[in-house]
Amino acid sequence: MNYPLKKWWDRMQFTLLFLVISIFMHHFFGWFHGWIGPENRYKQPVGHASKVFQSGEGNDPTSSPGDRLRLFYWLGE
Repeated sequence: MNYPLKKWWDRMQFTLLFLVISIFMHHFFGWFHGWIGPENRYKQPVGHASKVFQSGEGNDPTSSPGDRLRLFYWLGE
């Protein structure tokens, strides 16, 4: 094979190999994330666990924005 075609062929092989490995790793990490992640984070707890969540409008007159910000930094949520 002459030199320009060999150079083109080598680059094409590298590109195809890179794409195949990238696709494989993408599917592997997707599978791993599905395997290690929780099934349903929002389901009802079982046993002695209790789900604590209060949804509301957020306009509690007894708490100021500073109090909510301190609570956010304290709890991290």
